[in-house]
Amino acid sequence: MKFRSLAVAALAVPVALACATRALAETYKWTDDKGVVHYTDKMPAEDVNKAATVLDKQARPIKHIDPPLTPEQRAARDAEDKRRQAAAKSQEEAERQDRALMQSFSSAEEIELSKSRALATIDGQVESSHAYIQQLGKRKDEIEARKAALGKKPVPDAMERELASIDAEVARQNELIQQRQQERAQTAARYDGFVTRWNSLKAAADAKAEAAAQARAAPAAGKAPPH
Repeated sequence: MKFRSLAVAALAVPVALACATRALAETYKWTDDKGVVHYTDKMPAEDVNKAATVLDKQARPIKHIDPPLTPEQRAARDAEDKRRQAAAKSQEEAERQDRALMQSFSSAEEIELSKSRALATIDGQVESSHAYIQQLGKRKDEIEARKAALGKKPVPDAMERELASIDAEVARQNELIQQRQQERAQTAARYDGFVTRWNSLKAAADAKAEAAAQARAAPAAGKAPPH
C-alpha cells in the first residue's frame, strides 16, 4: 500500500512540473495607454481589460484576448444579431412560400388558369355592383318623377329619405367598384409573379436534376467495356 502511494506521488510530480512550466512559459503581450508594448508573465490588475496576445515560450501567439465591448459596441453587436435573425427568418419564409408554390401548381399553365378564375370572380362582383347602380338609378328616376308631380305640394319626408339613401348606396357601390378594380390589378400582378417564380424554380430544379444525372453517368462512361 505504501509502495502504491509513493508511485502515485511520483507520477504526480512530473504533471505538476509540466503545468507550472507551461504557465511560466506563457507571456502576455499588451499595450498600455501610452502606446508602449509590454511583455509580462501575467496581466497587471489595472490592465486586465485591455487587449492582449498570449505567446508561448517561442514567442508564438497562441491566443488573443479581446477587451470588453463598449456600450456602443454592444449595441451595434445586438443590432447586427437582430438583423441577421430577421434576414434568416425572411429567408425561411421565402423558402416556405417557394415550397408551397411548387406543391400547389404543377405547371405555369395551371397558375394562369387559377388567375383567370380569380379575375373572373372579381369581374363578376364589379358587374353586380354596376347592375345594382342601374337599378338604384331607375328607382331614383321614379321618385324624382313623383316628386316633380307634386308641384308646389310639400315633399313627404319618406321620399326625401329614400332619395338620400339611394345616393348614399350609389356612392358606396362606386367605392366598392374602385376597390375591386384595385384588387383585380393586385391579383393579376400576384399571379404573374407566381408564374415568373414558378418558372425560375422549375428551371433551377431541372438544372440540378440534369447535373446530378450527368454526375451519375460520368463514372459509368469511364469504365472499360467488359471483354
